[in-house]
Amino acid sequence: MSKKTPSQDFSFKFEHHWGGERTTIQKIKGWIKKQKPPFDVILMHLFSYVELWYWEGKLKQTMATVDMEVEKIHELWDKEHDITRNTTMEVRPSEVPHLDTLIIRNNIVERGTEESGTSVETTSTSIEIPDPWDER
Repeated sequence: MSKKTPSQDFSFKFEHHWGGERTTIQKIKGWIKKQKPPFDVILMHLFSYVELWYWEGKLKQTMATVDMEVEKIHELWDKEHDITRNTTMEVRPSEVPHLDTLIIRNNIVERGTEESGTSVETTSTSIEIPDPWDER
């Protein structure tokens, strides 16, 4: 008669799921794996259809949520970018042939500024700096 210790007869199978708590799908698959041989294969095939249906529904639900958030962001952007909608563009002929003058106006930015007569204005300011050698 062979002498066996209790630790040699003991066998235990366990599964560990990384990343926190097990989902409901993982719990159901674990329960199916524990069933007896003919039923575990049948249940696994049937559950595969249920799982496909679940993930398609989850995808549709998530996409609907994303679409709602996109609409909210678009509404927010529309409110924030009203400034660009008040912009007007005007093209006038200029003194230079084949070169039109382009005038872009925005009511919020202008705030009552008046249009100048010339497109480029030059101002001359002369600053007199005393020569340090003249003081001697």
